[in-house]
Amino acid sequence: MVAASRGVRVKELVKRPPITIPATASLLEAADTLTRHNVGALVVVDQSEKPVAVLSERDIVRAISQRMPLSTPVEAFMSTWLVTIDANETVEKAAELMWINNIRHLVVTEGGKAIGVISIRDLINPKVLSSFCK
Repeated sequence: MVAASRGVRVKELVKRPPITIPATASLLEAADTLTRHNVGALVVVDQSEKPVAVLSERDIVRAISQRMPLSTPVEAFMSTWLVTIDANETVEKAAELMWINNIRHLVVTEGGKAIGVISIRDLINPKVLSSFCK
């Protein structure tokens, strides 16, 4: 259960390690991975497994609307502006970052390593929302 007071930490919202995909993967592989893991965004990693970008459902829809072949590598449509948040930051800070950057997903890091992804959906959980009002 999330604490019902100011100062709830982002790491309390992380449910699992990030789902990753290489930049060379196809749009079809990305869509399949999103569906299989029931997530809205993937962390794109380089050859050393370092996060370099995020690929969201919106990115795939944009590619399809431009009539791109599903064999197109995700690097052509991934959001390379990677916004991260430290696991010990507050959920208030996460909400602020999402608002300021107009994004729906944040890569959560700990010690410089990606440990998960949180989404706007995680922040609208009633238990989390109650922490903003106390």
